[in-house]
Amino acid sequence: MATADYHSGYATHTGDIVHALKERLAFAAAEFAKRRRHAQTLKALESLSPDELQDIGYPTGALGAKPAIEVKAGLVANLMSMR
Repeated sequence: MATADYHSGYATHTGDIVHALKERLAFAAAEFAKRRRHAQTLKALESLSPDELQDIGYPTGALGAKPAIEVKAGLVANLMSMR
């Protein structure tokens, strides 16, 4: 005898959405924690003296000045006028 049961599959899809949302939230939380730990590490390293950095085997020049681009005052105006 044939039956006519109706099943929309709504519960299955809802579970998939909830599971995907949980995974994304967990990933976002882990990424945030990773960036926070990295920032704390850099802050702690910057507070150390060059001798202390050498003691722990960290290259002393790694925390030095970062490369920077010097821009003269009229450069942007000159570039815009060349357009």
